Amino acid sequence: MDRNRIEELAARALKTGRYLYTDFMGQGELASFLDYADDLKAAWRIEGGYEEAERGIICFGDELLTGYTEDAPIRLISIKPRGGKFAEKLTHRDYLGALMSLGITREMLGDIIVTDGDGADGKSASAKQEGTAAYVFAIDHMADYIIENLLSIKHTAVDVASVDKLPEGIGTTKEEMRITVSSNRLDAVVASVFKLSREIASGLVNEGKVFINGRTAVKKEKSLLSGDRVSVRGYGKFCFGEENGVTKKGRCSMTVFIYK
Repeated sequence: MDRNRIEELAARALKTGRYLYTDFMGQGELASFLDYADDLKAAWRIEGGYEEAERGIICFGDELLTGYTEDAPIRLISIKPRGGKFAEKLTHRDYLGALMSLGITREMLGDIIVTDGDGADGKSASAKQEGTAAYVFAIDHMADYIIENLLSIKHTAVDVASVDKLPEGIGTTKEEMRITVSSNRLDAVVASVFKLSREIASGLVNEGKVFINGRTAVKKEKSLLSGDRVSVRGYGKFCFGEENGVTKKGRCSMTVFIYK
């Protein structure tokens, strides 16, 4: 969605005194929005259905403007292949492909979290692992259509239903990781976390594929602060914990938390 359309929605929300929403947007689009969001007069927030969402919708309006509160028009759908542990292993690509084959555009869908059944091991939309169940965030008015029409994925029959929330642990699991780097630089930390060369990590920053707290990172030399959430398109995301001091070899020891 381009800037003119977003500014038009913000202006309409102010004029009508009601909530208005965009469709789902990806990290790059949301990061671009954050660059000028403070220039808008309307109150706004970004919602993705859960705290760690990578895709989200922009919600314009608040209780001060409208006189009431309203939840974002997002519905959570569970998709479970029949056959339990004997079901065909399905990937994020399989689930997304099946949904879009119904004529649904990507803008109608938020994160797709693929899990091994009901276990607390979900991964977000950027994950490419196989699994036996998925949770999909969708624009509310498309949810019933998906539930009624998604009957199978590849050769596997599926059960589709609306659910109130993600099972505990899914979509929020983090694993602690200790790293040692030459210095607290974004490119050095990204390289260490994802086992990349420093050159590749720097290239990802230069290509606009690294995001810090939702905003596009522009300086590979940037130092990370405790609590910073870093997302690298195509690789995953982590939360920066803290610096633990300097090793005997003069390298920086750090703690990060990898989203699983």
